[in-house]
Amino acid sequence: MIRIRNLFHTFGQQWVLNNLSFDLSAGDFLFLTGRSGAGKSTLLN
Repeated sequence: MIRIRNLFHTFGQQWVLNNLSFDLSAGDFLFLTGRSGAGKSTLLN
C-alpha cells in the first residue's frame, strides 16, 4: 500500500501540490490529469 497524507510542495512562490492525500492498494490504478505545471511529475518524483 502507498499512503500519502497532507502533501504540500512549492516551486518558489507557486504551489504545485496543496494538501494532497490518497491511498493506493495493490492492483489499484492511478490516473493523473491536470494542466501544465499542476504538479503531476512532482508527485511521481
